[in-house]
Amino acid sequence: MAGAIATAAGALWAPPASLWMGSWWWGVALGIGLGAAGIASRARVLIPAGLLMLAAAAMGAQLAQLSAVTGGGFEGEVQLVGDPRWRAGALVVPFSVTIDGAEHRWEGWARGPPAWRLEHAAMGERWLLKATAEPTEPAGRPFLWPRHLAGTAEIRTALRLDGGSAPFRVANSLRGLVEASGESLSPRDAALLAGFVYGDDRGQLPEVVHDFRATSLTHLLAVSGSNVAFVLLLFAPLLAGLRPRVRLVAVAVLLIQFAVLTRGEPSVLRACVLATLAVGAHAVGRQASATRLLALAVILLLLVDPLLVRSVGFQLSVAATAAIVIGARRISRLLWGPPWLRLALAATLCAQAGVLPVQIAVFGSLPLVSIPANVLAGPVAGPAMVWGLVGGLVGGLAGDAVASVLHLPTKLMMGWVAGVARWGASLGWPQIEAAELTAAAAVVGCCAGVFALAPHLFGHLAGTLRSLAVVAAGVGVWAVASTHRPAPPAGSHLAVQHTDPVVVVVDRPDPARALGQLHAAGIDRIDVLVARSASRAGREAVRALDARHDVAHVLAPAGLGGRVPHETVTEPVVVAGLTVEPAAERLHVSAELASAGWQAVP
Repeated sequence: MAGAIATAAGALWAPPASLWMGSWWWGVALGIGLGAAGIASRARVLIPAGLLMLAAAAMGAQLAQLSAVTGGGFEGEVQLVGDPRWRAGALVVPFSVTIDGAEHRWEGWARGPPAWRLEHAAMGERWLLKATAEPTEPAGRPFLWPRHLAGTAEIRTALRLDGGSAPFRVANSLRGLVEASGESLSPRDAALLAGFVYGDDRGQLPEVVHDFRATSLTHLLAVSGSNVAFVLLLFAPLLAGLRPRVRLVAVAVLLIQFAVLTRGEPSVLRACVLATLAVGAHAVGRQASATRLLALAVILLLLVDPLLVRSVGFQLSVAATAAIVIGARRISRLLWGPPWLRLALAATLCAQAGVLPVQIAVFGSLPLVSIPANVLAGPVAGPAMVWGLVGGLVGGLAGDAVASVLHLPTKLMMGWVAGVARWGASLGWPQIEAAELTAAAAVVGCCAGVFALAPHLFGHLAGTLRSLAVVAAGVGVWAVASTHRPAPPAGSHLAVQHTDPVVVVVDRPDPARALGQLHAAGIDRIDVLVARSASRAGREAVRALDARHDVAHVLAPAGLGGRVPHETVTEPVVVAGLTVEPAAERLHVSAELASAGWQAVP
């Protein structure tokens, strides 16, 4: 485990790209030298030092490559490296293009006709694009690092060439079958099916996204290690009769195709490498603990792609898995009930404790209701994924009549998980903040450390208590560090008047985030909802707010459409002291929203 920690620290410690350009290979030489010296002399402390240098050098090389990219206009063949999704009124399409033998990845933005053509495209397809690219300094856009995106590109024209290589064509065909079978389900359940089976969260309804965020169940919509385990279990009868080395090759091919199907999410990569290492160890007759296999998987992934260390999904996956591997069995001995229930509950508790520091560092808090919500919904996620995959493929091939029958269990499982999320979100339980986490970690760490110092009094619990002390200390340190996270971007797309009448003004918001903001503000009814924009986000926000709140009246610009009854503003309307009037394709609100009685929700 020390090697994995050193590798992660090396990737995080890597100096800016400018310091490594032309000299990062010295880090490679030094890392290899330290590792070789450690193996030869059996001085184990040198091996983590060598891994640290190798990871730092690899990160430096990646940053140097990103910094060396130049922008400008280009026209040629590209390959999509992600599925298109709508954001801020534009279609975001990640793609890679090869120029002068070097591959560059860009975050493409398409509007108008190019967006209409690309809207139903899929990862792996080849397109002919005309675009203007603008590189971004890696330090200025750290959220682009894990995807190796050098900057943004404005897409001018788009023409589809073909479906890409065979693995992508197979994966996209399988996704198409599951999607076709989902037409027999409600929009909510069809979107949940796509999330559970292959991690596609683009079609989730905003109110469902809000519920899952409020209960920390969003990881169920992102394919994780449990999905990989269930896939291997599904194919176990076919793999059991193979010789060990042949089985290793078959497992590797199966997991590579599954990784392509799920778009190579960091959690999937971690789980696939971990499973391959486990099968490989069995094939060569070696025994390896789960902790060692996890450490080896982290080391391999970060040396090959050190930018993964910046991925929140990778951090959450490794943290949860490490906590389960280290503490699940020990914690289960302290619980009551049948073994399967104790182990499931212990795994859930450990996973939540493991992701807690990352969750608070990135999102600022963790809902306390996440523990019972995960206990209730977690056991259904695995069967839902397996049945959804099998039923989805068969139903997609056989047609709607068969799919509607096969998906009866799917409806029950999706309804249960969605119901748990809705129930948890409606409870209004408090959030765990960094200050509370630090205090709790200090108390647990001190108590566990004191108790562990007297092993003759506590017997076999001493080891568990020592583990708790170490984990609590790490949680406390991470929580303190999380208090220095960067501030959220300025500006607001939501304003609320709390007094009667309750008026809400939205302007191209994130619909799920708007629901969360109103929930946090204690708003359960809306007398007048003013939609300033008729954009896609504006329409979806009006529908989501109307679905979850008692909206009495909606004012909107021409072109809003949708199923929500609304009044199109064609002349000035006065509402609660505000003057709402049409202005081009938007509504203009003449009063200052930050004046008395109004609150801009961040």
